[in-house]
Amino acid sequence: MPVTIAQAVFVLYLLGVLLIGVYASRFTTYTPTDFYVADRTVGTFVLGLTLVATVLSAFTVFGIGATASQTGLGAFSFLAIAAVLYTLFFSTVGTTLFTVSREMDVVTPSEYVRERYASPLLSVLYLGVTGIFMIALIAGQLIGGGVALDALVDIPYVQAVLAMAAFMLVYIHIAGYRGVIWSDTVQSAVLFGVLGGVVLYVVFVVDSSALAEDALAETPDLLSMTGPIENWTPLVVVTAALAFAFGVPGYPHTIQRYFSAGDDTVMHRAGFLFAIVAIPVYFFGAVLGVWSVGVIPAPENPDYVIPLLIETLFHPVVFGIAMAGATAALMSTADSVALTMSSMISRDVYREFVNPEATPRHEVRVTQLLLALVIAVSVALALGRPAGIFPLIEFAVVGFATTSAPVFLGAYWNRATAAGGVASLLLGPSLTILLFPDVGVLPSELTFGMHYGFVGVLVAYLSFILVSLVTAPPADGTVRAYSRSFWQGNR
Repeated sequence: MPVTIAQAVFVLYLLGVLLIGVYASRFTTYTPTDFYVADRTVGTFVLGLTLVATVLSAFTVFGIGATASQTGLGAFSFLAIAAVLYTLFFSTVGTTLFTVSREMDVVTPSEYVRERYASPLLSVLYLGVTGIFMIALIAGQLIGGGVALDALVDIPYVQAVLAMAAFMLVYIHIAGYRGVIWSDTVQSAVLFGVLGGVVLYVVFVVDSSALAEDALAETPDLLSMTGPIENWTPLVVVTAALAFAFGVPGYPHTIQRYFSAGDDTVMHRAGFLFAIVAIPVYFFGAVLGVWSVGVIPAPENPDYVIPLLIETLFHPVVFGIAMAGATAALMSTADSVALTMSSMISRDVYREFVNPEATPRHEVRVTQLLLALVIAVSVALALGRPAGIFPLIEFAVVGFATTSAPVFLGAYWNRATAAGGVASLLLGPSLTILLFPDVGVLPSELTFGMHYGFVGVLVAYLSFILVSLVTAPPADGTVRAYSRSFWQGNR
């Protein structure tokens, strides 16, 4: 079968990402600090764009378009609010964790939990619970890319998933964190350029007003706040935004990015750069989803409305670049998660319990081996396709939100205890899993109209606070070393 233009662009894109990894490997020294956080030398521009790439996953290209085309432009409201809150978290908690990590030589989130609470058990529990959501998030990215490339670019699903996984494995293996963030920088630029360019083309060439009118004729109230099925009520918007605001800054791979900043000013500025890039991208995705209704009123799969809109309006070369942008979005999240999970297992399980005498180079080699295992498990889950793209990624995001209390509250609150962390990590994530609509164990009525993830966050944080108040805190020295007052940590 002859190679199509879109297929050729996709392959060239993967080769380009691989070359970035090869180039980054020239600067990699294969010590834990370098392989995990690039020796804490990341500047504002790269850190800001790697945060963008980490957050703007397959959810951006596929999920937002599908959601907006079905539930209206109100989907953008919760994402915009959440993005502003992300920036506040990056500039406060992120800066505090950066300061602690540099002073105490912490390079993984689970290492911070272990040292802050003087509890190896809590560290392993944190790793185990977040590991569930990390595998779900990687699998969600691979499913998104595999299904889309199969349906739209005619690359068979299994081959697409294996190709993306193989390329990620190679460039992370040879270059570590530096390869990830350098490729993320390019992938953020590709995603922003593709979606922004399509929006500008529609506005100035195609006639966006006509598309909007056709969309409204097909689905009335598509541009209203609540949407045609009244999905985006104020309560849902606010609680969804809050759940995502605790989830995205609480990703283990986001926390590891805090540790990599060159200094606290870089951390502050990177947070604001994130908002400048991410909010427009969210808007691009939502508005393209709405416009697509005027062009493709009944798509076979709503997840593909943005690629299908681009395929309908543009030359195949542009469509191929758009699919490369979609692949960029999902790979930039999946690679970050895979590296963080493998580094936490190596540093906080293998080195802590199996081989405490491991040399730095040996620890990195174990991380490289674990990286292959993490990606293999994620591929196996992706091939099984247990849920849709949007629900699986949404589940992972709000799941991470329920694991963030030991890190976020531990950074500032002296009374935070290991027992509180255990209660939080058991109760919050468990409730979220049981409320997950695709699991369906608990009825949605128990959320009282709120986003199910926010209910899990409430339980996680309340249980953390209540149990911490009735149990003894760690030694004062530990608290002082690994916590800061809010004003001290964010001067």
